[in-house]
Amino acid sequence: MHPIFQTLLFLHIGAGFLSIVLFWVPTFTKKGGTAHRLSGKFYVILMWTVVVTAAILCVRNMIVGRPITGAFLGFIALITAKPLWHGIRVLHYKKENPMRFLFWQRVVDGLVIAAAIGMVIYGIYLGGNGSAILMFIFAGLGLADVPNFIKKIRRPPVSSNWLKDHLVGMFVSAIAAYTAFFVFGANRFLEVLPGYWAIVPWVAPTVVGTIGIRRMVKKYAK
Repeated sequence: MHPIFQTLLFLHIGAGFLSIVLFWVPTFTKKGGTAHRLSGKFYVILMWTVVVTAAILCVRNMIVGRPITGAFLGFIALITAKPLWHGIRVLHYKKENPMRFLFWQRVVDGLVIAAAIGMVIYGIYLGGNGSAILMFIFAGLGLADVPNFIKKIRRPPVSSNWLKDHLVGMFVSAIAAYTAFFVFGANRFLEVLPGYWAIVPWVAPTVVGTIGIRRMVKKYAK
């Protein structure tokens, strides 16, 4: 591997590992406090580093003839960037949603849905077995937002529950980060699980994270 891409890979892995560790600091510290804000800012910086390096490595894998790896990297980068961007932008506008924000929100949502459809098509092209199954699973994460996307187009939300949107955005970005860790960083562990059981660690972050989101939202809804 070229030294530049080797450096990007190390940066990607390092930022990803630090982000999934640092995530728990703003999660369990007082919301709005110094520790929460400072650790949250570093978490966001690390996550954007992960997203940007993943996008570059995605292109590189496509060029060198590893389209499956490139597709996973690119899609994970996209579904990580979406909640990360949204979870931060809502802090700037709080309860109001200006037209500019709504426009870019639809653009980002549309990109994720288009990429998810692309993953489904690619999975069908691969025959629906092996890596294709994971493509269908990941595509499901993107396509799950289609009803909400259509609803936003028909009736753009002029206001929002910014605290809920912020919490959900940060948690979903962490789910994507942990998923990427298991997919690309825990190969030895995955090899221990036989057959279709190897998929479990790849989807576990979504299941656990969804439970965490519901509990956190319920707690702060009060």
